[in-house]
Amino acid sequence: MKVLSSAALLSAIAVPAVSAETATTPFSDIAGSYAKDAINELVEKGIVNGKGDGKFDPTGKIERQDFAIILAKALGLDVSSTPTSPTFSDVPSDSYAYASVEAAVKAGLIKGQGNGTFGTGSNLSRQDMAVLFVRALGVDSQGKGSILKFSDASSISDYAKDAVAVAVGFGLFNGGTDGKFDPKGGAAREEVALVASRFFDAKEIIDSQTPPSQPDPAPTTPPEPAKPATPTPPATSVPSSSGGGSSNGNHGGSTPSQPETSAPAVTLVSSSPLIIGDPIKLISSKVGKVYVVTYAATPMSKADLDSLDDRFKSSVLSANQVTEMQTSSLTAGEYKVYFVDQEGRMSAPSAKIVLQDNPRITLTNEEESSFLLGKEGAVLKDLTDNPSSADRNINDWIQVKWHGKSLDMIYNSTQHNFKVFEDDNRVGTLEVSSESSVISIEPTEDGLHIRPTEEANETTKADLQFTLKSYSREEETQQELGHVDLPVHFDLAPSVTEATYQDGVITLTVDQVLHQMDVLPLVKSISYSSSGEFGNDNGYLLQDEEFKVALSEDPKQFTITLTDSVLNELLLNENGKFRLVISGLRDETGNLSEEETYDVNISNVEPNPTSKGE
Repeated sequence: MKVLSSAALLSAIAVPAVSAETATTPFSDIAGSYAKDAINELVEKGIVNGKGDGKFDPTGKIERQDFAIILAKALGLDVSSTPTSPTFSDVPSDSYAYASVEAAVKAGLIKGQGNGTFGTGSNLSRQDMAVLFVRALGVDSQGKGSILKFSDASSISDYAKDAVAVAVGFGLFNGGTDGKFDPKGGAAREEVALVASRFFDAKEIIDSQTPPSQPDPAPTTPPEPAKPATPTPPATSVPSSSGGGSSNGNHGGSTPSQPETSAPAVTLVSSSPLIIGDPIKLISSKVGKVYVVTYAATPMSKADLDSLDDRFKSSVLSANQVTEMQTSSLTAGEYKVYFVDQEGRMSAPSAKIVLQDNPRITLTNEEESSFLLGKEGAVLKDLTDNPSSADRNINDWIQVKWHGKSLDMIYNSTQHNFKVFEDDNRVGTLEVSSESSVISIEPTEDGLHIRPTEEANETTKADLQFTLKSYSREEETQQELGHVDLPVHFDLAPSVTEATYQDGVITLTVDQVLHQMDVLPLVKSISYSSSGEFGNDNGYLLQDEEFKVALSEDPKQFTITLTDSVLNELLLNENGKFRLVISGLRDETGNLSEEETYDVNISNVEPNPTSKGE
């Protein structure tokens, strides 16, 4: 396949052709076109014509079959030999575009839209225009799609992503002000003219490069057989369509002669905008040095570039390989790149590079808080109106921020994690885990139930791990953006660890400081068995008025004092036992113990002499 020359392509865009006199006349309908300068420049070169009546129709669309005719003529494809049966069901053999479409298919330029259709009558999309222009440049685009940063990059078809990335790198395309590429949007005539003008510059740079020692042609493109140069046959009349369908005049596939030059070239691989910290990726045609300057700067020589600070320079050790320039020391703004080879020759500047402040989302535990976990655990939710020991709001412990703004976290009951949103756009995933054996995490419908295991106590150390990851429908493995460990403190309800009897007083020791406030521990019952065995037929149940509960000076103790009357009635002996049922032990954070039973031995009491013989 011939590589499409800029002159051939641009002359082919003029559909239909008008007289030379008309071509030199300014168009009356391009004053408000963003491509006005490009259109006028190409008109002055005699490359672009209007549609008659002094009009260019800048916003008119170009349909796919008409662009196929343009390509076939621009490339000088053989349209005389057509297959016996059509490749596409919507381009029959009697179609005015049949020969051109089949020639473009044979040359490997056009693949169709699947299901055996070409898309006749459909406007050429921006992504397809990128594919065709990059194929025309004859450059290798494989694998470049991974660097796309448009917010709608996921909407770019897989077959077009690499080409779009290369086209952007060559400066053929820019995204919209909203950061989108609009891949499915129809290509207008003014847009084709502007991109073609940029294509002209890119092609000139590529042609000036030293060809690689081992060319790597596209595998689907058959080599063009040697044949004598012939003028393009005159165009036949074809039906008009939006964007036109034919071009009169002999522009053929001839390429304007380019002056021989060995000036180096530099091509961006990275898509703009970039984030401070992301490298600028580029490819240069030779070994040398690359420089990044502000977009408004106009260095005229190598000396101007060498005067820059070292942070604006980087060595290129291999030609035609990706080189990275670091941006962590740069400030936000617009930049461009120059390359200087070992002979001191400068390249043309690269396309504009927009460098933005780092907007990456961050994960923080700003208050350096810890997670208090009681015996029953707590459910970690995205939102709770009444946070309690049982329900916790994740936003009270962890913050995900972007440009200082806290982002919303919503529990994902399917994946058992938290989705992170910036307004209505999902930007990340927050995963919760723990490597501590004393913590279990159980997914529920409305959150994650964090529980302590039986081995947990107030001195056990544990952590919850919060891991923030990027989110993209295209990424199989998301990038980790941040990690925070949140200490977990087990705040279990108080429990009695020791109970003793001495001289009518039962003393109980608990495992933490008691904060009973105005409420004493609840002694639900006290029983006494002289044999130490408790059953239905023995034992004495004390009445409430027969004992008194009080706090001790030791904050981890309280006492139960028995009345003299009950002591005289009980058969206290060294084999006897008290059985206590106690609840309501309160700690500093308000945890209350549940009902527990404790036995107290009476080992230091002589048998009651008054009870013998009765």
